[in-house]
Amino acid sequence: MATTKELRIEKLTLGGQGIGHIDGKICFVDRVIPGELVQAEIVIEKKDYSVANALNVLEPSSHRITPICPVYNRCGGCQLQHIQYEHQVELKKAMFSDALKHIGKFEAATDALVHDDPWHYRSRTQIPVQFRNGLQIGYYQSGTHKVINHETCPLHDPLINETEKVVRQNVIDSGITIYDESSATGELRHLLIMTGARTRQVFITFVTHGSNVPVTLYKQLDKKIPGLAGVIHNINPARTNRITGDRENLLLGRTYYEEKIGNMLLRISSGSFFQINTPVFQQILETIKKNTRLTGTETVLDLYAGMGVIGLYCACDAKRVIGIEENPAAIRDGRDNAQSNKMGNVEFMESTVESGINKIAAADIVFLDPPRKGVAEPILEKITELGVKTIVYLSCNPATFARDSQRLMIRNYRITNLHLFDMFPQTYHIESLAFFEKT
Repeated sequence: MATTKELRIEKLTLGGQGIGHIDGKICFVDRVIPGELVQAEIVIEKKDYSVANALNVLEPSSHRITPICPVYNRCGGCQLQHIQYEHQVELKKAMFSDALKHIGKFEAATDALVHDDPWHYRSRTQIPVQFRNGLQIGYYQSGTHKVINHETCPLHDPLINETEKVVRQNVIDSGITIYDESSATGELRHLLIMTGARTRQVFITFVTHGSNVPVTLYKQLDKKIPGLAGVIHNINPARTNRITGDRENLLLGRTYYEEKIGNMLLRISSGSFFQINTPVFQQILETIKKNTRLTGTETVLDLYAGMGVIGLYCACDAKRVIGIEENPAAIRDGRDNAQSNKMGNVEFMESTVESGINKIAAADIVFLDPPRKGVAEPILEKITELGVKTIVYLSCNPATFARDSQRLMIRNYRITNLHLFDMFPQTYHIESLAFFEKT
């Protein structure tokens, strides 16, 4: 029989879970708010911690609200929809500060957390497809590979929701089989929809297990979906959690869609990464440009560059911008965008950062936008050896940012500005932007 205990929630973890203590041992609980008293059912018992489900909220927080999404309590797409948005912002600031204190062993003042519309902000989505008592298209349930069906996600740009409805019907009408993970049979695995928040263009990728798709899957989509830029067929035959494979075919339209950032019109192909919250990303770019105070004499090194949007945005104020990125699709997009936006001082190196940075002789400013695992210490050491004066670090993970900041401080860099951005409202994610100067 499951153990039930009362539990006072003390704070939220970086993963959005509430934590408290039961019999002196830490306990993790989803969908709660600091300060609440909950009746919790322990579902996982380990030596050092336990995990519980909140059966009842005995003393609810004044910040608790009813989620607007009908599948919120089952879907793993977001974690904080039960909390008033103004309080989400405060909790995220607290989570970030806690990471600096406990992981980085330092404290730093931050500006107010910058945010925009907390709903309908996602301009791209990657959603799995399953067949289980009918067609299921949606995000996974937390901690599982069970798809929770939804036809309207309140985080999506309405254009994505409208597109998904049309595509869903085409999937049904086409009769295409749906991929089954356990048997590795069936065809359709994932649906990717990308939109230009400012151009209102739509780009669709069907990910399948095999190489053949029925024409009826994509037939007439260009007539049914206003602003459709292109439809891609991506083939992923591997038994893997990786969403896309290495082979693609163009089904309709062109191989990219477009988005506007500042004065730039950017081409974005299916294989490139682009931030999902365009209004907030624009504010990040403006903050970078304002605080770097480029004079036209600097060599800027853009590491983990992707398609190089940060470097491109600042290129008109720099002497030279070098982007290092290992994704060949992103490199192609970066070079195309540098050319189409007439930025002759931007160049790209197709390489891992670890290898590419060793080919750089000198740099004045470094832009860092690493994946969640952060920056490897040898890269930070090489940045120091290059005599870099200014480091601009954009992070999506407070834990690795805190660790890397400590490593930079040991190398005599100090934080001069630290900004927080809510790129992903209703979720636990926090984006930080720090400016380091060599002392």
